[in-house]
Amino acid sequence: MKGSLVTMLMVSGALAAGGAAAYFANGYIDKTVAARRAQIDSQYAPVSVVVARADLRPGSFLSADTVALRDVPRAFLHSDAVLADSWNDASGRVLAQPVKSGEPVLRSHLAQDVGAGFSSQLAQGMRALTFPVDEEASISGMLAPGDRIDIFFTTSASNESVTLPMLLNVPVIATGIRTATNGNYLSEQRANGQFNTVTVSVSPEDAAKITLAQDAGKITVALRQPGDDAVIQLARVTKQTLLNGNRVVKGAAPRSRIEIILGGV
Repeated sequence: MKGSLVTMLMVSGALAAGGAAAYFANGYIDKTVAARRAQIDSQYAPVSVVVARADLRPGSFLSADTVALRDVPRAFLHSDAVLADSWNDASGRVLAQPVKSGEPVLRSHLAQDVGAGFSSQLAQGMRALTFPVDEEASISGMLAPGDRIDIFFTTSASNESVTLPMLLNVPVIATGIRTATNGNYLSEQRANGQFNTVTVSVSPEDAAKITLAQDAGKITVALRQPGDDAVIQLARVTKQTLLNGNRVVKGAAPRSRIEIILGGV
């Protein structure tokens, strides 16, 4: 009888110990699973980042028109991505690197200053030259980046005014501070169409010609139709040619640039 009682106590103790062990084991497992689930949830928690609305070229301004916000799982988030929380620091900055549509904008994509982004739009060997324009020269403010223009020069020679085409088919890369990549960003200029300067992409030689022409006479621009690459064969216009009809040089080889000689020859 005594032996049976001892056996029952031992079995009861073993069962109690087993139950306690199972209880604590289950608690440990539950805590481990919960911690792991929390870790996974944290890794895949959505983080709002700045992404490109469309393919953006170098020189593009970051604005509500060029970028959007998108949730990205934290585990897939680039460490250099611009977060929504830091948008105020990136707004208005210029891209130095291209960004594909939907891709996050990285801080390494941003130019250190506006010029660094804008200069990347220039072809090899070309220069960006800005010159002032009035309402007439700006085609009443309707000139836009991406247009192509002919530049005419008017001056006095031998006590007579003369106008001649100076440069032909010149690409316009900025009007005021509006470029082909930031036109939607500059809402105020877009609304009133006003600007006081035009920036063109020209060779260093042509940049020197425009600079001299500004000091020696008047510059006027004429807007070309898209795809119009025709060469103007008009040599020069004076009061005499206005009275007798414009003289077109026939049989002469077309020239896209005309040498300007100042000094009353």
